[in-house]
Amino acid sequence: MRSERFKALYLAGEDFGNEAAGTTGDIIVYLRDKGDNIMWASGPDVPADTSTGYARGCLFVDSNVAAGTGSLYINKGTAATAEFSLVTQAA
Repeated sequence: MRSERFKALYLAGEDFGNEAAGTTGDIIVYLRDKGDNIMWASGPDVPADTSTGYARGCLFVDSNVAAGTGSLYINKGTAATAEFSLVTQAA
């Protein structure tokens, strides 16, 4: 049981089919913008470039990566044509 002073927000997300997501596996969508574009999601592989429905700046967590490998991606494209890039730390 968690202590009362350590409260957390848990998000179950919305299951989203792989064909609509532009991935080989289904994804989970946690947040959408007012235009219904995906702002935050996770899944077993990163959406293909040119996928639609991902807001510019959308964060995607690849849940199927090896330990020590980057898993956070950001959409640098548009909602009409996604372009996901791995987020890396500055050296």
